[in-house]
Amino acid sequence: MGRLLRLGDHVNHCYSNAEGEAVQDVLRKHFDTGDSVIVSFKGMDSVSSSFINSAFIELLEVYDFTFIKEHLGFADTTRTINDQIKRRFSFEANNKLIRS
Repeated sequence: MGRLLRLGDHVNHCYSNAEGEAVQDVLRKHFDTGDSVIVSFKGMDSVSSSFINSAFIELLEVYDFTFIKEHLGFADTTRTINDQIKRRFSFEANNKLIRS
């Protein structure tokens, strides 16, 4: 399992880059100590691509995809949110392989 990160405790919405950066900062603090994190979307009905990029995708600049896969999970989410996050990570992981 991992530490539970309730998005509603840190941001009011999941729309902007600034909100995503606030979440990324919290995630990085946990990841830097080796903690796994479960991000709860409870109370959040939608997310923007800007938020996803800032909160999660930019983590790939610091951590490799395997580390993120092993240390980041999601709860209280919807199929749409899951699909958005999965598509962005897949796109970035595939592009990284192509660039290597």
